Amino acid sequence: MNIVLKEIILVLIAYWIGSFSFARILSKIFRNINIYKVGNFIADASNVYHNVSKPLGILIWLLDFLRIYISLWITHLIFLKHEPELLLLVGFSMTIGHCFPIMHNFKGGRGVVAYSALLFYFAPLPTFIVGIASLLIALLFHQARFSQYMMVILVPIACYIFKTGKVWARYLLLTSIIMGIINYFVSKRYGEI
Repeated sequence: MNIVLKEIILVLIAYWIGSFSFARILSKIFRNINIYKVGNFIADASNVYHNVSKPLGILIWLLDFLRIYISLWITHLIFLKHEPELLLLVGFSMTIGHCFPIMHNFKGGRGVVAYSALLFYFAPLPTFIVGIASLLIALLFHQARFSQYMMVILVPIACYIFKTGKVWARYLLLTSIIMGIINYFVSKRYGEI
């Protein structure tokens, strides 16, 4: 199969996989709650954690993370063994699907967990280190948004400094810039800016 056609098909499937909202589906199944009508009205694990159920929020966080990570692993194993840049595009398509799911009128989550899974797949050690620092800042100083931006910005910088990761750091930096733009539009959509 032609690599371009294969990549287009994989990107579309990845977007579709990313579009499934565990926050929306599980809130409805387990609590009969429309996640778009509670808390900050965002279909993400954080809103479920704070306004529906803490265990359910943790489960959704885990499912969102694993969905991206396992999908990348399978895609790498079966389809894109020697094309890490194309694999990055597939993973980023899942993140975009999470933020703008077609099956939920393009109302999704912030994409930080999905993007963190993508970063963890391509740069596990820098993502783990920055993730621990981000978690500490969120817990100690109650700065969740700042810690989210740390994940998006610092992991590609750490990859560049330490020359680590499965793709060139400049590609991760490009995805972090696009992720920042996406997060701006998501925040604007929910009236936070």
